[in-house]
Amino acid sequence: MILTEKNINKHKIENLIGEPTKIELNKPEIIGSSSYFLKSFIDKTDNKENLKIDSKSNFEKYSNGLLLRLNFSNKLSAIPIQKNEINRIELIRGKEEINPFPFSPMWILLKFGVSKLIARHFKIYISEYSIENMRLIIDTKKYEMEFIANGFLFEKQLEYFEKLNYGTILKNKKPVANNV
Repeated sequence: MILTEKNINKHKIENLIGEPTKIELNKPEIIGSSSYFLKSFIDKTDNKENLKIDSKSNFEKYSNGLLLRLNFSNKLSAIPIQKNEINRIELIRGKEEINPFPFSPMWILLKFGVSKLIARHFKIYISEYSIENMRLIIDTKKYEMEFIANGFLFEKQLEYFEKLNYGTILKNKKPVANNV
């Protein structure tokens, strides 16, 4: 069910996917995802509801599922997704290009065994490190959706979806880096 601005309300959402996750000050956790852009949307039901491609999107954690919020030209919509309706969540890392020049700070850090996730912040030229957009595919009983987001956010988004504890429905793909 796609909720539009006129019919998005707290009670309807809570009836479908439970209570929103509360923030505990003594044990903080991520309750929302980063921003994504919707790139494809397939409605598997007969309703043939449609969402605008390139809508800015994010996910919020609820007790019995996720709430997908979308915004396209300040027109809001939402999709409550029940946990038991999710078939697959696939997070695909963007392809990396790692090409530091000799004796650059990034090159030195990599030679000392520092993780590329840290060393990439010390690049001098854009050509030393780049990463393509990550892709997120969510397949439910009603919808199939594909999103993109900045590839630098992959690790945090992987952590967010792993902490949902949805079992084996989360697939994680990491393409091999191109080292020149």
